[in-house]
Amino acid sequence: MFVAIRFDSVACMLLAFVIMQIAASVYRPAVQSSLPAVVKPADLLKANGIFLNVDTLQRIGGTALGGIMVATLDLFTLYALSLVFYILLVFCTVLMDIPESEQSATTKGGKLRFREVFPLIRSEPSVLIAMVNTAVLLLFLTGFNLLILNFSELQQAPDLMGWLYAVEGLSIMFFAAIAKRWIGSKNLVTGSILFMFLFAVSFVGMSFSESRLLVILSFGIFGCAFAFFFPMITTIYQLKLPDEARGRFFSFKSMMDRIMNHIALLVTGACLDWIGISAYMIILAVMASLSGAITFGIAKKKSIEVRQQLTGTVSV
Repeated sequence: MFVAIRFDSVACMLLAFVIMQIAASVYRPAVQSSLPAVVKPADLLKANGIFLNVDTLQRIGGTALGGIMVATLDLFTLYALSLVFYILLVFCTVLMDIPESEQSATTKGGKLRFREVFPLIRSEPSVLIAMVNTAVLLLFLTGFNLLILNFSELQQAPDLMGWLYAVEGLSIMFFAAIAKRWIGSKNLVTGSILFMFLFAVSFVGMSFSESRLLVILSFGIFGCAFAFFFPMITTIYQLKLPDEARGRFFSFKSMMDRIMNHIALLVTGACLDWIGISAYMIILAVMASLSGAITFGIAKKKSIEVRQQLTGTVSV
């Protein structure tokens, strides 16, 4: 970026953004696959909730702080400060010591191939159920900013955008902090599926797009469901997949999410133009309900259970 700023080069700027995206695509899978190595199984849900809170803080606070810094500092100074903090972060990362599990050490000689992840996913119904439900929610999550902008324009209330971001973010942070206490040793599979119906309720509320109160309340409900659902499914992945497969799986999932994000963004934009936001939210509610009902039936029929015991052991 320094080269792009110095020479006003669009090509260098695009190259820098590509490198940033490559780094970002490695970061999240690395964190999610490393958590089980440094956290006891009984604390995985809590750790995933904390990670979600940190992610929410950086998304909301980082955007606000970034806007202030862009308005008050020149780009060169801004990227220079970013570089200093990245160097400090790399230094702290080098000092970290992540213990290697016995299972990972024994399989180190024969590393898992990327294509071997697919049989693992098929052999674990709980993982497959979590991935299917997540794919449905990506339709909303990908177009999140676009939908908020649409609500704001429809109600001709620019301040509504700030309220929706604040309510959704605060709701996520509050409920993610108490997720483990509420869930305890309950079945994570059926628990995560039931929250699909809460997502559907929030989408129905958002379909009343001209009601300011209902839209704000619905975003709060969405934040609540989000705060429980995503730590639960991440914990399912971490508990059900073997140590040597987690890194490959989370990398594969990150790649699939990015591909689906582009498709979902196109679908969201097209639906908002063709059928309007109210009808689109009803469609999302129906899809979330159907996905929840189908996967709940499968989970009950096959008696799929993934539980996190409070004593530190995992019951599956």
